[in-house]
Amino acid sequence: VSQSRYGFQTGDIVKAIVSSGKKIGTYTGRAAVRSTGSFNISAKQGLVQGINYKYCQQVHKKDGYAYVL
Repeated sequence: VSQSRYGFQTGDIVKAIVSSGKKIGTYTGRAAVRSTGSFNISAKQGLVQGINYKYCQQVHKKDGYAYVL
């Protein structure tokens, strides 16, 4: 069962531009949504944990296919 929070769903491709905190940077990858409002993003840099939904923009909705980023 995939979760859906704040308009995002686990498996969506997102772009996160983090401008403050210790995880500053730009990350693009598959999101794993948590009920707390923070996401885990599987990006090229590896797994980035605890990114707030406010930093994320949806690039592509989950549609059942796997995409290479």
